Amino acid sequence: MTIPCSFDIQNEFEGLLISTCKAEWVIYNQNTQLVNHTTENLPKKDCTTTFNNMQPGHSKTYYFRLECPSRLIWTYTNDSVKINVTDNPPSPTLTPSTLEVKEGTSVRLTCSAPAPCPSDPPALTWSPKLGESQVKLQENQDKTQFQTSVLTFIASRSHDGEKISCTAVYNKQDGSASVTTDLTARILFPPVILDSSICTRAANHVRCSCETVGSSLMLQWVVDGQQVIQSNMISISTDTLNSTHLKSVIIVNEPQDRNLSSLLCFSFNSVGSARKQFCTECSITDKNLMFAFIATTVVLITLVCVLLFAIRYLKIQQNSLNNSAKKRKKIPHTEEDPIYVNTRRPRQAK
Repeated sequence: MTIPCSFDIQNEFEGLLISTCKAEWVIYNQNTQLVNHTTENLPKKDCTTTFNNMQPGHSKTYYFRLECPSRLIWTYTNDSVKINVTDNPPSPTLTPSTLEVKEGTSVRLTCSAPAPCPSDPPALTWSPKLGESQVKLQENQDKTQFQTSVLTFIASRSHDGEKISCTAVYNKQDGSASVTTDLTARILFPPVILDSSICTRAANHVRCSCETVGSSLMLQWVVDGQQVIQSNMISISTDTLNSTHLKSVIIVNEPQDRNLSSLLCFSFNSVGSARKQFCTECSITDKNLMFAFIATTVVLITLVCVLLFAIRYLKIQQNSLNNSAKKRKKIPHTEEDPIYVNTRRPRQAK
C-alpha cells in the first residue's frame, strides 16, 4: 500500500533535512508505529511511503513523524491518515452503472479500481470481450492512484440481456485476490413479426396467432383501425416467452357474422413498430391452392423441359443429315478419255 505524502518545515530547519532523516507513521500519543515501509525522498520533502505486508490489525489512524539525527524531530498532528485494511480488495466501479441504449449505438464502459500499490496495480479484464479495451493508471486529486480500463463496442440485439462484468485481480504477498462488478445490458431494438404468425379456420371459429420479437414489447389486435377488445365472442391471450419474445392468440367465434378482412396484428415499442394483416377467409383454402399451384407449376416446367429437349434433339439430327448431303454434292465426277481401237488388219502388198 502506498500513501502519497509531502510536508514543510520552518526555514531555520532546512539545513537539518538530510538523507539520513527517517519517516515514521505513528499512532498519536502511543509508541506504536508502522514498520516495513520505504519512503521516497525526504530531503525533497516527499514523504510518500509504501508499506508491505499490511494486515487487518493495522487498520488505525496514523500521523507522520520526521526524525533526523539532529534536533529536528517533529510529529505532524494537524494531518492524519486513516488506514483500513481488509481481507478482500475493493470491488471495481463501472461507469455508467446501468446500460440501456438503442441498437447500433457506440457504447463506452469504464471500469476503475483503486491501486493502493501503484507499482503493482490491479489487472482489469472484461467478460465477455465485446470490443477493444484500453488500460491506464490515473491519479486522484489526493494523489492516490487507480487503474482504469475503457471498453468500446457497438450495441446489437444479441447483447440484450447479456451480463457484462469487469474483474480486478490484486497481487498479495500471500497470493492473489479477485473481485468482480457486473451490469446487465438493455439494448432497445424495433419489433419484428415472425413468419410463424398464421390463422387457421374451423367451422365455427377463427384462430390467429401473432409472434413478435423486440425490446419492451406491446401488442394489439386491430380491425378497421380499432383495437379489438376481449368479449364473450372474442378471446385474446398473450404470453411472454422471454424478455424479447411475445406471442398473442385471438379466437373469434362464429366469424361468419363478423367482417375480419382487415384483421391485423400491431406490435410496437419505444423505438419502432411492425404490423401484419391476416386473411381469415382463406387461411386453409389458400394453403391448398398454394400446394396445387406449386404442383401444377412443377408439372408444366417438366413438360416444357422435355419438349425443349425433344426439339433440340430433332434439330441436331436434321443438321447432321443436311451436312452429310452437302458433303456428297461436293465430290467431283472424272471422265476417262475415250480409247479408239483399230480392228482392221493391214493389207499385204501384192
